[in-house]
Amino acid sequence: MRLIRPWLLAGLVVCCAGLPSHLLLADPKADHPAGRSTAESDALSRAERPYNPGRANGWGELPTEIVGVMRAKSGAYAQRALGFSCLETIRQSMYSNGVAGKERVLQYDYLLVEDAGVPGGFAGFRTKPGARDKKAKAAKVDLPYPEPFLFNQLFTDALRSTLHFKVGQWHTTPWRLAIPVAWISASPVHNKDRVSEWSGSVEVEFETGNLIRVVAHPNFQEDRLDKELQRYLSAFRFMGFSTQPPPIGLELTIDFDFEHEGFLYPTRVEVHTFRQIHRGVRATVSKLVASYSNYRFFGTHARDEIPPFLYQPPTSTPAEKPDKSLFDDVFGDL
Repeated sequence: MRLIRPWLLAGLVVCCAGLPSHLLLADPKADHPAGRSTAESDALSRAERPYNPGRANGWGELPTEIVGVMRAKSGAYAQRALGFSCLETIRQSMYSNGVAGKERVLQYDYLLVEDAGVPGGFAGFRTKPGARDKKAKAAKVDLPYPEPFLFNQLFTDALRSTLHFKVGQWHTTPWRLAIPVAWISASPVHNKDRVSEWSGSVEVEFETGNLIRVVAHPNFQEDRLDKELQRYLSAFRFMGFSTQPPPIGLELTIDFDFEHEGFLYPTRVEVHTFRQIHRGVRATVSKLVASYSNYRFFGTHARDEIPPFLYQPPTSTPAEKPDKSLFDDVFGDL
């Protein structure tokens, strides 16, 4: 076995000392197949372990008193998915130094259609407003979130069984009494068009079980932002500019504020895209706001047998927005 010459070893040490730390790391794909991020791989590996509710800090299965009501409510919403249309208005603005640029506005006649080939079984069908031609082509719109109506599927048996929940306390919102139900999902993130790719919190209305507001972010986002921010802040800088870009994140907010026959429908969606430039400091990259108006309903529905939503929480701990330590609490070492 040949020994490395001392002068060669010293040269290597000197050269490597001047390189940015991220250039000295091994190929991240070697330990994380398919290019999956460290945060995703770590969280998924923990998700495969047996779940222990005793160590989950209040996170676990949805209480049975809620399951019965929300399962029935989700089923009733599914029956109504094909029974309405509305006007969708999408406004998007890019930001520079905290100032919004020119706003881009798009409008579509919107309805849902059955599509077994897409997540959730329903797809948004968008056409130009006022188009009367039955052969009118659907507009192709790529949105970074699921169809807002589909968040009612959170409580279906198929999706609920893959999530962990924490239920808060009753409190008043403008005009309504609601209880927050937070959820986390360990599904990998691809196109962000599946409800299972998001974690967050939903406000559920007293008695009716209607969704009032959803606030969510892509799964593993807090872990990813924390790790990428660490690299950004510690990266080599040349003339004040970092060789690593700041991480980018999304926050989704959906308001349900149009009522028809005891059911609430989406009225506003906001997607806030931001750069995490320091801990606790975010800079807005863009904002997308979609509004839904001029609802029209058609078809008939059987009378729904939905019990009132009257759940009484046993504790006084409010539901929390999932943070970067959440996956350690729920999927941590046993």
